[in-house]
Amino acid sequence: MMIKEAFDKNIPRIIEKLGLFLNPLILKFRKENGRLLIFTFHGLFESEKQKALNHIDPQNNMIVSQFREFIDYFLDHKYKFISSEDLLSGLHDEQPYAMITFDDGYFNNYLAIDILRKYQIPAVFFISTKYIIENGSFWWDIIYKYRMKQGMNIDKIRNEQKYLKGLKFPLIENYILENFGAGAFKPWSDIDRPFNENEVKSNSKSPLVSFGNHTHNHAILNIYAKEEIKEEFKISNKILFDLTETRPITIAFPNGNFNDLVLEATGEEGFRFAFTTKQKANNLPFVQDNLVCLNRFTTIQGNISWFGNFCRLDYFPDSLYSDMKNQMAYFIGRKSIKAKIRQ
Repeated sequence: MMIKEAFDKNIPRIIEKLGLFLNPLILKFRKENGRLLIFTFHGLFESEKQKALNHIDPQNNMIVSQFREFIDYFLDHKYKFISSEDLLSGLHDEQPYAMITFDDGYFNNYLAIDILRKYQIPAVFFISTKYIIENGSFWWDIIYKYRMKQGMNIDKIRNEQKYLKGLKFPLIENYILENFGAGAFKPWSDIDRPFNENEVKSNSKSPLVSFGNHTHNHAILNIYAKEEIKEEFKISNKILFDLTETRPITIAFPNGNFNDLVLEATGEEGFRFAFTTKQKANNLPFVQDNLVCLNRFTTIQGNISWFGNFCRLDYFPDSLYSDMKNQMAYFIGRKSIKAKIRQ
């Protein structure tokens, strides 16, 4: 067991160190045309000092200077940033593309919108409409900021959040009320509050901004019945249409959770593009006809060149090691079966 743990810990580190040296060399000869890299952001911080206030769960959120560096990195490597409308009109395979998405609907995303205007590049903002209407704090941030204030260990906070992700939203809401009181939903500042209705309306007028569905309650859809899933979509779509005068064609599954039932309901509600959290590039052209499922890379706070190089090569140390283990298990399994057949 100790040997296995040592391998699981050290092999990804070795892959990472090799990648730091080899990735730039490989990318000099790698053709990147005909691919779309999509990136997930949540919130943005003005500075490390603001981040240290612990008003929201950090979730690998970047500070503004890193976001600019991220954009510069992919522009320098000839990536074209696209919008959801570009997805509909079709993408040719003569160049590489990138797409920026923000999940949840944090007001602090205005920091990104200012930068998007400067660079004249688009982004999609997936918002959970209950929080927009009520302008209350997101439940995972309530857990994080109150538990941090109480001095709870971060591992215990993560376990509590993980437990709640296994519940439907009414039970999560009751849990917050019982443990923290009704006042817990009141945001502490502009850092942890969502957009309000007027802000969504005004931003929707920008040609660089589009809004997508992220369910009404930020529902983890794989634990819901089909009609409950469709109700989440319908309520959110109506609110988004009332605010933006546009019916969403895109949806991002909260927490990245989905199954066949979720995909079925998503297609029936008329969505064209479903954004997941599978960390892979998207090859062009898309093969699906109706509902297209798209992969997204989750952004990080660290070195942008390191992150960008791994994304462009479509692997990360942990995922590559996991694939290696799966391939080895498959090979050993086949060898074992053949040996039994010979007996």
